Amino acid sequence: MPWPQLVAATFEMFGRTERWGYWSTPYLPVIDEVTLDRNPADLLLSGPGADIEVLIGWTREEANLAFALNRAYADVTKEQVLARVRNTFGARAGEAYTAYEEARPGARPLDVLMDLIGDDLFRMPAVSLAERRAARGRPVWAYQFDLPTPAYDGQLAAAHCLELPFVFDNFDKWSQAPFLAGLNPRVRDGLASTVHGSWISFIRTGDPNHAPMPKWARYERGTRATMRLDAVTSAVDDLAGYWRRLHQPTGR
Repeated sequence: MPWPQLVAATFEMFGRTERWGYWSTPYLPVIDEVTLDRNPADLLLSGPGADIEVLIGWTREEANLAFALNRAYADVTKEQVLARVRNTFGARAGEAYTAYEEARPGARPLDVLMDLIGDDLFRMPAVSLAERRAARGRPVWAYQFDLPTPAYDGQLAAAHCLELPFVFDNFDKWSQAPFLAGLNPRVRDGLASTVHGSWISFIRTGDPNHAPMPKWARYERGTRATMRLDAVTSAVDDLAGYWRRLHQPTGR
């Protein structure tokens, strides 16, 4: 089965596309009052996980893996997307749709939908945890993986899971993964060296910094430093600020 159809079939099999425009999952931590008595995110804010260093992040186009190659979404209309946006933003749906369009010049309704789903499921929950950790002075580092893959005419961009072979720096084990096709080997290997080194440093020391790479500061409320992992790796203050303020207009 061709990979795009395989991806769609897999998500359908596990019920992840049972609602239009949603990406649900049957695999979640279970609060059973024995091994887990509250939300895992809360355990990283108080209790046994409070002092554990946290490295958290997302890819720029998380939702593209599940939806961008799915033919059911190829010709999505603005009206369809607005209906989905209302589920997140309510009466602010029109404002939010325009904000997503403005953030991605030339955006199609499909692009707005992809960004919205990615925010709902990945970026905003990750930012929320980082914000809550930072507010309590708990150690947390944040990243956004931005390197797009040229596979499938660039439709996947920086999709969900694309950072994994960079984390492990073992591309020889991913030879059957078509979403890596077309990456410039020099750029690929250079970024993998940086990412892999950061993860190893974090595991060993609780700090992702290592040489050579730009300084990776902790995510703190004053700066909200976030490492942008791309062909040019750079630390950016409040990288997700535009979308954070869109989702939480009363916040800072």
